Amino acid sequence: GSGGCCKLGVIVSVVALLAATVAYFCPRKDATPSLDAAFDEKIKRVVLDIIKQNPQLLMDAMGEGIAKKREDAVKQLGNSVIAQQDTLFKQGLQFGNKDAKKRIICFFDPLCKHCIEFQGAMIKLVRSGMDVAFSILPVGVLGEDSVLVGKVYLAVYDKSPGKALEFIEAIISNGEAVDKDAIKKALKKVNLTYEEIEAQLAEADKKLAINGVSAEKLGIPVVPAIFYIFESTVKMLQTTNAEQIANELNDSPGSIGSDKGSENAKSDNLSSDPDVSGLEKEKKN
Repeated sequence: GSGGCCKLGVIVSVVALLAATVAYFCPRKDATPSLDAAFDEKIKRVVLDIIKQNPQLLMDAMGEGIAKKREDAVKQLGNSVIAQQDTLFKQGLQFGNKDAKKRIICFFDPLCKHCIEFQGAMIKLVRSGMDVAFSILPVGVLGEDSVLVGKVYLAVYDKSPGKALEFIEAIISNGEAVDKDAIKKALKKVNLTYEEIEAQLAEADKKLAINGVSAEKLGIPVVPAIFYIFESTVKMLQTTNAEQIANELNDSPGSIGSDKGSENAKSDNLSSDPDVSGLEKEKKN
C-alpha cells in the first residue's frame, strides 16, 4: 500500500543520509585498513542496522532539533516585539481601552480567513468592554484586493477612528469575497464615500508599506500574527476565537520573550488547522 511505500522511502532516505554523513566524516584511506578501521566498519554496520530497524529514532532526534530551532525563533520574535511594542502599537489601528495594561498587537491581512475570524473576535471583545488595548496592523499579502482593503482600513481610521470598528464589521460580513462594491457599501454604512477619504488613501499607501517592512524585519511567519503583551512578557496567541482569547487575557501570559527585551533595541487554533502560509509564500501567490 501507499503507506508502506512512504515508510520504505523514509528508511532509504535516512540510511542514505547517514551513509553520506559517515562517508563525509570518515573518508576511506588508501592505506591497508588497520584493526581500528575494521572495528569502525563494524560500528557503522551496527548503527545502520539499528537505524534500519528503528528509523523513528533518527526522525525523533531530527524533530527535536527542528522544534528547538522553532522555539528559539519564537523567543527571538517575542524579544523583538517587546523591544518595539510602543512603536508597533502606535503604528496600528487602535481599539478598546488604549491605556490598558494588557495589549494585543496583530499583523493581519484583511481578507485571509483566519484574519477575518480574528477581526470578528476583536470586535466582540471591544464591545464587551474587556480591559484590553488592541492595535492591528494591516499588511496586504494576498493580492490587490487585500492591498485595497488594507488601504481603506487605514484611510477610514485616519478620517474617523470612531467609525472604523463599524466599517471593519461591515467588511468582514462579506467574508473573503470583498470587491470595490462591497467597500462602497461598507463606507456608506458609516456615512463615508471614496471621495471623502481620498486624501487619507494617498497616505495609506505609505502606511501599508511601513507595516509590511515591520513584518519583514520582525520575521513574522504567518498572518494573523497575534501578540499578547502584559508586564514585559509576550505570548504569541494561537487562536482567533473570542472566548479563548478572553481566557488567555484572564490568565498570566507564558513568556516567550525576555523581561529585558527592550534593552536589546508570529484561528480556532488558527482553526486548529491553519491554511494561512508564511508571508513569503503568500506574496508569491
